[in-house]
Amino acid sequence: MNDTTDILNYSVHWISKSDSDFIGELFFVVRNKSGGSLSTPVGYLVGFVEPASEYSSSYWKILMIIRDEIRYEVRHNVTYVFVKSAYADKLKYYTQKLKEFNQNVNRVDPKLPAAIKERFTQAGICDSPIAIQMIVGKDKYVFSNVVFNFD
Repeated sequence: MNDTTDILNYSVHWISKSDSDFIGELFFVVRNKSGGSLSTPVGYLVGFVEPASEYSSSYWKILMIIRDEIRYEVRHNVTYVFVKSAYADKLKYYTQKLKEFNQNVNRVDPKLPAAIKERFTQAGICDSPIAIQMIVGKDKYVFSNVVFNFD
């Protein structure tokens, strides 16, 4: 299944999509003049219809789950992964980390949430009203010894 949706410099690679929910992996994409591209995975989009309650009608809720290591530089429209192992000079890494301590870190293009709303409603993936929530987190995996019996 090669189902994707392009939004700004991002691409959503759909994992699952139905009338009432979806899951897609979000990539930042840099395209070159030859038609090739370089994609950086930045997170996931999970959407579902939040049921009506006593206080509100039903609406679409989109969770934009973004990796903690992702940084977006607005001035140059560049996304990069900020991890210690990528820095040969650890002093540079800690200097950058210190700079980020007292400032708001951009993880994705600030125009992305509005573009998601517009593109998804136009494509019929979901409809208004839409609430978009950004969750920033670190990847942590839990492994177990699960044995599958195929008999």
